[in-house]
Amino acid sequence: MLCQDNSRQVVEAYRKTLVIFDYMTKGKPMGNLDLLGDIHKIVDESNRIKASTIRELNEIGGILVSRDDFLRLSSSFSGMMDSIEVIAMRLLEVKARSWKLSKTQAESMGNMSDLGFDALIKLRDSITSLGFNSEKATSFAKDIDEIEKKLDLLYIKLDLDIVTGDGALPSILILRDVAREVERLGDKVHEAADLVRILAM
Repeated sequence: MLCQDNSRQVVEAYRKTLVIFDYMTKGKPMGNLDLLGDIHKIVDESNRIKASTIRELNEIGGILVSRDDFLRLSSSFSGMMDSIEVIAMRLLEVKARSWKLSKTQAESMGNMSDLGFDALIKLRDSITSLGFNSEKATSFAKDIDEIEKKLDLLYIKLDLDIVTGDGALPSILILRDVAREVERLGDKVHEAADLVRILAM
């Protein structure tokens, strides 16, 4: 099924950011782990898959009525990967400088990160279901609507918490950037879910 590999790759890349977040909040040494390098490798593979998908769609040509929607869906994963790379780099910067999050900031950011992962899992399952059960694909896509709403609300709360906190200005700017990028990732997943709904019709 077209785009399935892309959806699996983006889940795997985001999973690496969750590991970084865990090391950051718990203050654990990362040792020889090169999680950002792992993410870059996944992004490179995702770009290769995208190029292959575009070639496949071009070869199919007009036979596939929904070709343009598949192209848009395939391209949407590049934006998600961009967000994941930004999140990972910012989190590593926070860890490198030993900046501490307040308890509420860590909890809210952790909840946002988990919701982002849930949204990506739903998108992956939705795309996987497209090939055999369009109703299930639509149901998974609808679940993303609720996740995206929760992400928006959490983002507003966390952003205010960061701005009014006791952190130094550089810390405030980078933490806000992380929160904003997770929220943007949710928006991108939501847009991709809308394309899945169109393809499921």
